[in-house]
Amino acid sequence: MHILDDPCLSPRVATLLARARRGHEMPADRIRALARAETPDGDEAAVPPEAIEAMIRFEERYGGLWYPLLGPNGMEHGLHGEATIYLDTDGWTFPGIHDGDQTWSVDVLPDERTAMTLAGRPRIINSSILQRLETHAQLSQVRDWPHVTFSVATEPSQDPTVAEAGLPALDAEATGPADRWWVGSETAIHLKLHKWWGTEDIWVARCFAKRAENLATTVDALRHAVTGGVWRNEDWCGLCTHVRQPAQACLPNAGKQSS
Repeated sequence: MHILDDPCLSPRVATLLARARRGHEMPADRIRALARAETPDGDEAAVPPEAIEAMIRFEERYGGLWYPLLGPNGMEHGLHGEATIYLDTDGWTFPGIHDGDQTWSVDVLPDERTAMTLAGRPRIINSSILQRLETHAQLSQVRDWPHVTFSVATEPSQDPTVAEAGLPALDAEATGPADRWWVGSETAIHLKLHKWWGTEDIWVARCFAKRAENLATTVDALRHAVTGGVWRNEDWCGLCTHVRQPAQACLPNAGKQSS
């Protein structure tokens, strides 16, 4: 079943995809006819049957899906007439998603994990495509709340260590290898992997609150919770796309906040 025909989506994903549009899907027989495999050296290889079936499942579920998130380019899903799989450090992958906000390709593994390669360094970023949709849906729900942006630097390939006792509940459905969410009714916290090459990994840390007066305590809770990393101030907000003073709150809907 195509994702846009699925009546069992979570309410937030359904809301996210209410703005989606659907293009053409690539037929299964076309995928089988065009399937080819390529090694890192560019040599032809035997095509694993499970990879072909994975491409077919992906296209039947997500082919032609497009939805906006932060900017106008949107998230574009589909094989688009190609059926080539590539062998890399994480196994066989195929290009299936174009991240419009990052203007970069996201590769899909046969088990529906996703990977992104930047600066020549591949990294698993989602545990599944559905988890990717859940994290985008959660971000869409809170992006217009007052928020503060920081960053946390860790050793390469190391996640920040977080003591969760003082945080809202972990949002397991939206949390994956590159996203960690803690969500309550009035506040939310997001750790997102931003850079994973060079001498350290950089995680963007965002604290959200429905009411701006609750931001300070949310930030304080996260600062006390994160022990495995080095905190740094950020002067750029990727949600509002503007420069502001380090640790300064962004108030996208300041005039709309209820009393």
